[in-house]
Amino acid sequence: MEPPTRSRFVPVRTLCALALSVALGAAAGAQAPAVSPPAEPPSRMADAAPITIEDAAVALAIVLEDDAFPLSTDLEEEPKQREVAPDLEVGPDTTELAGVFEGEDWNRVGAAEPDTVAELRERPVSLTAFGYYRLFLYGRDFSEAYPNLAPFERVYGVGDGYREPAMSVTVLGRPSGRASFATELFVFTPYDGIESENDIVSLNLGVNFYGNFRTEVGNYGVRAGGIHWYNLSPFTIGVYQVLDRFSIFDRTPWEGVDGIDKYQRYFTTGSRAVGDERWNYQAFQGLILDGRSLPGDLDFDVFWGKTQPNGGLPGALTEPGETAPGDSPIYTGLSGEARSLPSFIVGGKVQRAFGDDTFAAFNSITSYRTLDSLSGERRQYQVHTAQLATEVAGVSLSGEFGASLYESPEYTSPWGEALMARAQTTAETTQLPLDVQVYQVGRHFFNENGEIATNNNPEIRADPRCTVPAGGGSAGGLITQVNQLAHNRRGINVNTRLGAGPAEFGVGWGLAHELAPTTDQVSYVHRINGLALSRVYNPFPAEAVCATQFGPNARKFSFFRGVFERVPLTDVEPVTGLPTNRKYFHAVDLQGKLGLNVLGRPGYLFYLGSFGSANPTLRPLPTDDDTYIFVQYHELDAYLEVAPGFVLAGYLGLEDAQGGRFTELGEETGQPRNQFGRGIGLGFDWTVAQGTGLFFRHRWFDFEDESFPDDTYAGTETTLELKVFF
Repeated sequence: MEPPTRSRFVPVRTLCALALSVALGAAAGAQAPAVSPPAEPPSRMADAAPITIEDAAVALAIVLEDDAFPLSTDLEEEPKQREVAPDLEVGPDTTELAGVFEGEDWNRVGAAEPDTVAELRERPVSLTAFGYYRLFLYGRDFSEAYPNLAPFERVYGVGDGYREPAMSVTVLGRPSGRASFATELFVFTPYDGIESENDIVSLNLGVNFYGNFRTEVGNYGVRAGGIHWYNLSPFTIGVYQVLDRFSIFDRTPWEGVDGIDKYQRYFTTGSRAVGDERWNYQAFQGLILDGRSLPGDLDFDVFWGKTQPNGGLPGALTEPGETAPGDSPIYTGLSGEARSLPSFIVGGKVQRAFGDDTFAAFNSITSYRTLDSLSGERRQYQVHTAQLATEVAGVSLSGEFGASLYESPEYTSPWGEALMARAQTTAETTQLPLDVQVYQVGRHFFNENGEIATNNNPEIRADPRCTVPAGGGSAGGLITQVNQLAHNRRGINVNTRLGAGPAEFGVGWGLAHELAPTTDQVSYVHRINGLALSRVYNPFPAEAVCATQFGPNARKFSFFRGVFERVPLTDVEPVTGLPTNRKYFHAVDLQGKLGLNVLGRPGYLFYLGSFGSANPTLRPLPTDDDTYIFVQYHELDAYLEVAPGFVLAGYLGLEDAQGGRFTELGEETGQPRNQFGRGIGLGFDWTVAQGTGLFFRHRWFDFEDESFPDDTYAGTETTLELKVFF
């Protein structure tokens, strides 16, 4: 049965045309008055010269011996999306620290004047401690909740279920010019009403050690222990990253206290904080050796340790036949195997530079998990890639090409390919800046640590017991955003942007098709209220190896700060159950930014529109006509500084998802999915003093599926965060 077209919003092709016409009209018209930059907050040290974020970056990079952290962070330039492995020099993750502690009084750390960077690197640094206290109050009240949530429809407490510290103290030092060390001390929320380990100071991330040895034949470094934020390459160790295509209304736990500057920075660069670059890194624990500026312009990395997939709990047991409140599986037992059986990742890279704009690199990783201590059986995979980057006639060219091999006692795959090439131009070269990416990723390519989603081949699973592993963000064919890659696909992504006075417009378009029909399901993310739901249904329950599955129809899964929904498909072979049609995936992303000057006070409006569909036939744009699933999101953020240090915040989000004729039908209605979600938020950011802020957010949310009447919820969520840096 072909469902009628019933999308509640404007068709995507109309919105694309409207956005383009508005952008061209604005470009042809007169320039609007420029937005007044926000005033710099006064320093707590009246006699000291003002310290900027750039000064803080210099000071921290020098203290921590990190050449990888840029000594110039020009916020007026458009950031280039990192396509190559960064020049990782030895030292702690300064991107994270700078992001967390931005707005702190950096005068006591010391600026880089008048001594040179080289002179400061030779100078020992005494033991230094700094950190923050974060009190996060959370409340929710469901007026209509999913079944079995009682009596937890209404909850008020400290913390939102995620294990984020209430206090963090970083201690660092450099006894000589060649070695440094650092550690992070944490206190988790002690306000849980019972005696627990949260009442003590703990080494949550362990002790980090850093050493640096500078010689005439190269610079050599070592990083060991703790947690290091690490990037090798997009296809090996990396994270999908598009900074400015997500709403920033909800704060992240690692944000600083910087008032209107946060929104001005998002307007100019797409980044909410200096530390946003951590989203392009994976957490790594172990040993990293590196060499830079070697003879022949060679660099290298070698590492051994664990990433998040290696640190899981494969010894936990799941009983899928039993359910807990919210229709979540009950997780029982912990045999201790995860603590005793080896599970590691090892790899490295060799890179050579050819001048200032060209380099070539070879990257390699091997990840394994021992399944049986006696037989030595393993589930493992290896990934090997080559990277190239250069610039020709003002066009930046980059690419990564490689293959992977997956092996387990149950299944050994053929080698799977991953190919990607990208060209980026500036407005001076092509009138409008262009970013064009073409790619092909085979269905046998598998890697849990890279930016490619590899959940589309049912024969290859991180854990055979789980349809979705704990923390997994998709199942089957994912409805992706532009530039978000998935395996078993060949596709193209194109982006451009246009600035006109205080406004900026961006458009992205993506098209891909499956290389083979391998899966009988697709999935999509609930962007509007996903964070609120993930706080209710913890994505990482104790001792779990599988993702938390919930909802009256058991279709939703929670992951870190989000929720996605799985859609079973019905166009399969009656006997084998195998899919019969290849799927085509379409995506369009729209973005608008507007700087305001309201009675002399700065303000900003941000719009994000995202459209995606999976169809059995090729279409030029996402559509709800002859589709498996069509989903669209509209988000509007508004921010206005009404007084120095006090910013009002507003949010409106709308979500519409429509199922097609090859998806499951409601028993009562006989119709496919017909979903509508809404989120409305109000709040404020109050910089009480430099380094101290109070942040309030209140959200009204509701969701309904007219074809599945029991898939309905509504309620409110309130958060109040106090953050103090010291």
